[in-house]
Amino acid sequence: MQELNQFLPGAVPADYDRRNRFLNYRRDISIPKHRVRWNWIVDLPFGQGKALGRNAGGVLEKFIGGWQIAGLGTLFSTYATLDTGNWDFTGEPIRQYGYRYPIEDCRSGTCYPGYLWWNGYIASNRINSVDANGRPNGVMGVPADYKPAVTPLVPWGSTAFPANAPAGTNVVTFWDTNTVWIPLKDGTTQRTAYNPNLHPWRNQYIGGPRQWNLDASLFKRIRVREGTELRFTIDAFNVFNHPNNPAGGGAGILDARGQSNPARELQLSVRLSW
Repeated sequence: MQELNQFLPGAVPADYDRRNRFLNYRRDISIPKHRVRWNWIVDLPFGQGKALGRNAGGVLEKFIGGWQIAGLGTLFSTYATLDTGNWDFTGEPIRQYGYRYPIEDCRSGTCYPGYLWWNGYIASNRINSVDANGRPNGVMGVPADYKPAVTPLVPWGSTAFPANAPAGTNVVTFWDTNTVWIPLKDGTTQRTAYNPNLHPWRNQYIGGPRQWNLDASLFKRIRVREGTELRFTIDAFNVFNHPNNPAGGGAGILDARGQSNPARELQLSVRLSW
């Protein structure tokens, strides 16, 4: 629990319980809003008396008959975290794009695939930008009508002189920061980064990508002789190798490199019962 002296006078309730609720009451994003689970088992139509191979017998029946497939799966909702590092709210509403705009994030020098999940802050010089040689060096695929819901207090390209900044301040050196200048009683100013620890989005979340997974097993029993049975099983975990990309915050970009599902795994087993 944060102490009262970490905030400006009157910014938070003095009562401990009320302050705790004000600062920390939030949705538990580890609990999905929606969750669906299912399971099934199916007899495959192969072998004696089935649609395919209904007259099979002997060794052929041992190979193709008696197969079953079973599985279980889950589908659930997730949440995306909003940007709590910037403080200039533009008046633009939060717009959740989901998978509408596939993008490539080339800001590191290497282009990585993703999606523009919501309209977080992307510096204007990095929107669909290229370097002198025509190589992408920004976030490529951002729509023409994109407007961020929040920016730093001194966004990139700003020409307005920040309040209380000393004469001769080079605004360019403070682009993409939340730098402010606070006047003191002795007439001087103190430069600092603005952060009152009370961002209005600190306890707010938006819907993230829906996650799902499916495991399945293919198996059959083979009767060897009276009282002896062989069971053959193929287990597939994350059978479709679905990655489940987690939604990101900040610029609102969902990085398609990340995944919350493990890669597909296969497991073979044979069990002899007698």
